[in-house]
Amino acid sequence: MAAIAFERIGKRFGRAVVADALSLEVADGEFFVFLGPSGCGKSTLLHIVAGIEPPDAGTLRIGGVDMRGVPPQRRDVAMVFQSYALYPHLDVSGNLAFPLRNRGLAGAALGAEVQRVAVALGLDELLEKRPGELSGGQRQRVALGRALIRRPVAFLMDEPLSNLDASLRLEIREEIKRVHQAHRVTTVYVTHDQEEAMALADRIAVLRAGRIVQCDAPEALYARPADSFVARFVGTPPMNLLPATALARHAAITAHLSGRDPATITVGLRPHDVQARIAGDGSSLQARIVLLEPAGGFSWVIAELDGARIKARLADGAHLAPGVSAELTFAADAAYFFDAASGRRLE
Repeated sequence: MAAIAFERIGKRFGRAVVADALSLEVADGEFFVFLGPSGCGKSTLLHIVAGIEPPDAGTLRIGGVDMRGVPPQRRDVAMVFQSYALYPHLDVSGNLAFPLRNRGLAGAALGAEVQRVAVALGLDELLEKRPGELSGGQRQRVALGRALIRRPVAFLMDEPLSNLDASLRLEIREEIKRVHQAHRVTTVYVTHDQEEAMALADRIAVLRAGRIVQCDAPEALYARPADSFVARFVGTPPMNLLPATALARHAAITAHLSGRDPATITVGLRPHDVQARIAGDGSSLQARIVLLEPAGGFSWVIAELDGARIKARLADGAHLAPGVSAELTFAADAAYFFDAASGRRLE
């Protein structure tokens, strides 16, 4: 196992900047996630660690060793791709054994290692099957096992769950978490799925256009987002972001503004924190219901408030329908405040 240090890493593809003097350190044994939208540079950073892409500037160190000029096969890292990348002509046993055969291991020692990993990942009854006979989840387990069997200093995972259906994603996500907890191998994981990132990571770096917007523990990203981009990107459903002018009648909002121009402030409210109920006497925030979204044991409400859309949770026992007026309520401490121009969170 080893720490991975990015020291002012820069990378461009033409005019597109995918890493802009990026610096951070992934601690030894840490599960670290790069999270961000498509094109933000997260996969490129993983490829730089693997040696698939060289940086244009800066230094990448694994275990304190400068990786300049070190080819991928000598970096002792194992990569898991979203496309499984299994050898179709080999059975599960052959795919698991392949990395060790390349290192010269054979006979009983090789068989014991294959059996160890197969049992750990629930593949011991599939060892004679080829990839074409396996489900997507089973194939991803084999890909994970092939990486694990090498005992690398680091795992690199590039959106490994994106090709799986919802139930399999949860199953393999739990498997990845269990494997990491058991072996504590340094892991760098790339995803655009914030729920996946929150469930797996010790720390998350949120990327935007090649820069780290915020790097923190999952709970801190959710509770204390650095700006409106992080606030909306982290959390399901996404945070409501509304101009303060649309909420100026709410006493808590008015009190917080304390002389500031509402036009310069954006207010953030998580949908879970906003309740929609039957309209009262008109003294609170009134909104027009646009849509109802059943979500199992409750419903989400999409409402329009002074030209802005807001998502809220339908209050227990409330019966609302599109087109009617509703009262929106939320606790004073549920609101986040951001500078409208820069997006920076205001204390």
